[in-house]
Amino acid sequence: MPASAGSLARTLGRMNQPSLAIQAFTKLAQGFCAWCESDSLGQDKERRAAVWLSKLHAAAMELPEIDGDDGNEMPEVPAVQLQSATRNLSAFNGWYYRTVFDPSPSLDEEPVMGDVGDDLLDTYKDIKTGCLLADEGRIEESIWRWSFMHRIHWGKHAVGALAALHAFASERDG
Repeated sequence: MPASAGSLARTLGRMNQPSLAIQAFTKLAQGFCAWCESDSLGQDKERRAAVWLSKLHAAAMELPEIDGDDGNEMPEVPAVQLQSATRNLSAFNGWYYRTVFDPSPSLDEEPVMGDVGDDLLDTYKDIKTGCLLADEGRIEESIWRWSFMHRIHWGKHAVGALAALHAFASERDG
């Protein structure tokens, strides 16, 4: 557990929020970032990516909505960790798929090209920023950041990549 675990417990006690959901998401977020930064993504990287994305998305749906804003300075992902994740996730670059950003039936939006590698890296950066906030003891900001960015950014990337990974696996196995 990172040094922020005690700070997390104290903040959760004050917040009167569903602490189990926050603890579960924090653990998943740390695990996902460690996987992205690891020496190797492993033999079955496509399946692992799909599992991580599905678990993160489901856990983010359980995060409480808390007040916050993006006005405070956000920590930058350390260069060494970002380079490791970028290198590892580049194995998914060029895995293109068609998508629409807003699937509302009332819109007439043309499909665009998504890229699983870009989706995974964007997801990593948003989640890692929340982990760094938590490590700094900025727990409420990390929860707000994870939840807010899930709604407006990384959640869309995660769902798009997950759908593409599913389609690729179905084509390969079918």
